[in-house]
Amino acid sequence: MQSRYYLYLAVSTLTLGISSLLYQGLSQPGKKIPTPQIAAQQAEKLTPEQLTQVEVDEEIRDKLRTNPEWMEIAAAIRQDIMILKWGKGKPQNPVWKKYGAKAYPLLDYYTRSKDAVRQEYAVLGIRSLGKPYTTLWLTRQIQRKLTTPDIGLVTTSLKNLTDGTYDDKNEKAWQKEFGLDEKATRDRLIKLAQQNLQPEPSTLEYRNYYQFNESEFNKDFLAAVLGYDKVYPSPPENTESPLNLPEWSKFERLTKPNSSQIKSAITYYRNLPVTTQERLLVERLGQVKAGKISPIGKAVLQSEANDPKSKDQVWAIAELERHGDTQGIKQLQQIINGDLSQIHPLTRVTGYESHTIRNTHAYYLLINIAQKYPQSKFIKGCHEYGDLIGASYFDHAERPKAIRERNAKKTAAQHSQDWQQWLSKYPNHPGADDATYHLARSLQNTNDVMGAMRLWNKLMTQSVGDGDAIYLAYPYVRSLLDVGLTNEQLETLITEPAIKPMVPLLQYALSVRYARGQNYAKALETSAKLDLTKMSNNVLGSYYNYNPYWWAGKSNSPVIEVQKQMQTMLTEQRQRWQNLLKLQQENTPDSQYRLASNWAGAGGWKNGYMAIWDGFRAWHVPFEDCGTWWVCNMKIRDSKLVRSLYQDSSQNAVGISQYQKLLANPRITPQLKEKTLYMVASTLLWQWENHPKGETLRIHPPAGVPGKPQNFFFDVDYSYTGDLQDPYKQIQQNYQSRVDQIISELKIRFPQSKYIDDLLFSSYYLSGKPEHLQQIVQFYPTSDRVGEAKFLLENRSK
Repeated sequence: MQSRYYLYLAVSTLTLGISSLLYQGLSQPGKKIPTPQIAAQQAEKLTPEQLTQVEVDEEIRDKLRTNPEWMEIAAAIRQDIMILKWGKGKPQNPVWKKYGAKAYPLLDYYTRSKDAVRQEYAVLGIRSLGKPYTTLWLTRQIQRKLTTPDIGLVTTSLKNLTDGTYDDKNEKAWQKEFGLDEKATRDRLIKLAQQNLQPEPSTLEYRNYYQFNESEFNKDFLAAVLGYDKVYPSPPENTESPLNLPEWSKFERLTKPNSSQIKSAITYYRNLPVTTQERLLVERLGQVKAGKISPIGKAVLQSEANDPKSKDQVWAIAELERHGDTQGIKQLQQIINGDLSQIHPLTRVTGYESHTIRNTHAYYLLINIAQKYPQSKFIKGCHEYGDLIGASYFDHAERPKAIRERNAKKTAAQHSQDWQQWLSKYPNHPGADDATYHLARSLQNTNDVMGAMRLWNKLMTQSVGDGDAIYLAYPYVRSLLDVGLTNEQLETLITEPAIKPMVPLLQYALSVRYARGQNYAKALETSAKLDLTKMSNNVLGSYYNYNPYWWAGKSNSPVIEVQKQMQTMLTEQRQRWQNLLKLQQENTPDSQYRLASNWAGAGGWKNGYMAIWDGFRAWHVPFEDCGTWWVCNMKIRDSKLVRSLYQDSSQNAVGISQYQKLLANPRITPQLKEKTLYMVASTLLWQWENHPKGETLRIHPPAGVPGKPQNFFFDVDYSYTGDLQDPYKQIQQNYQSRVDQIISELKIRFPQSKYIDDLLFSSYYLSGKPEHLQQIVQFYPTSDRVGEAKFLLENRSK
């Protein structure tokens, strides 16, 4: 039932709204909506390129929702889908046969539906239209970076989609349908898909398991075109040929080299490519048993150990110590008992992103140090760190149960104190960045979010520890910027000198926050001279440069590319804010309605979107795991504040709030009130059907919706179509109650309203109660919904 909640509204509203935009001139205020016959003539003048670029405009959408001349087209599409879902057989004369390319925008919309039947119907329609529509659709679909439709609907034979029979003679026939048989088109779309891949699951930040088990259209498209192994390759085998250095082999055979030979060997080593130097250190010198190093090998290591500029200085010192070299032992002891920052280059090699033979050997060098010098400052710091996390610093092996239980009993304040003490004792330890991460987390858990934010900033803008954990900061920062910190807290942080490198990011977030709060003038003022491309690359580099592999093909400088995208979004947002400010300043019921519709309508998400999520906010913004992320943790945060911040970040919650204010305006005309009531209901239904359930939970209840806020610590279901848990069932009932209230008000105040039967249909799909259909049949016998209501009543058992 859940996938059917919004069937009517999605069909009727978007048929009228999207299809209408095929026709030019309708966006002019007061322009008469053409009849289907006139519109068809106008549509034929549009090129396929123009047709496939059609976007929804809220004014046109609203006009067409009540225009009876368009009911013929709307009814045809609704009937097709109902026959497919609940009738017998298939539509004999589907909409693309009746109206041709004019149906394209609606078909395009349904290819993105979560409902499998609508997906298949729409893809079949697009494919039936043929080129150039198929190619143009595929291009835009790739740019959208979505999970739908199922790639199988694109690659299966058209005959299979049409009549369910398979044609295996030419498995690549679909490529010709979409223009991929032309090399230029094929290459262009492959490159476009590669540039629009979603981030890979990694250690970069928390990811929801179910999200990464959901298909990705672009990746599936590439697999279909290039082959599965090209897109999902097996881990590469070590195909490096053995290190062949005959000159070095000659040096190593020298048992008593003279000073000239030693100098030549050192010069030879330093002239090798860096990668070859690394391989020589590991594959030749690293494989030598302790105490068995050759004279030349020892000389090269001593040369590196005594060169402060050498990137391998500490590596060479650790190797010399392994071989019992007196000078190496002395140098190593000075490092591990003194300035621990000198050992960072060695510990950094063992970072999470490295899984090479060099990484493995560095790990063994560190274990050697731990075994020989357990009382050194470095190893004591490692041991104490391990006690605090309940696992070994080096291999993460669990500490004894007593230690883990002791840690579990500590309060957040005690954890904070522990990490502060550790950092004051070992400020230059390689694990200082890891400890700073834990301290920031524990400060959040004590509600000292400002202290935590200062530490996140430190990780992103300063050199802390060996740096292998700094990438962990940005996911927390962007969550705090979006739905965590208050405006006042952001304003305070901006004035602090230590935050200066991150100020542009905070200014941008604050500008968006002002816009969310309807203070468009302040949003424009705050962002007036803001240029995010000039922000230091080091700020976001702590995140994007750490794991840049998923940016392959996009840019050689991921940070620069990200900051350009952010600035592009800001430029568009400023234009939107200027338009919204004008509507706000008009301060008429009509302008209030248009402002609310701007938020609730197509593209309204851009008004309050923070371009800090790489285009995947719904995937990354915390709706669950609130004990980790703090921003949604109602155990320790004020529940009203949490709900307010999440509501401000939701285009639908903002739109509904503005509609509700308009309904309370005594100057509202009856006609506008009728339409506004309908828009409240339609926006609620859109939120329920098409947005993550986690978001719906966090913003509950939107303005005007009955029911209690969900003020509990609850890990939510990310899925759109999963079985409803108790809190969702309650929210569903609250939404149903509000929709029914609106229906009742329309019946009383506007008994002839053209929206009543529409909402009765929507209410049926939300509740599953047949009485809504029965009301249409009984009380609205002239409605164009009667036939559909009867159809559904007769086929409800299916």
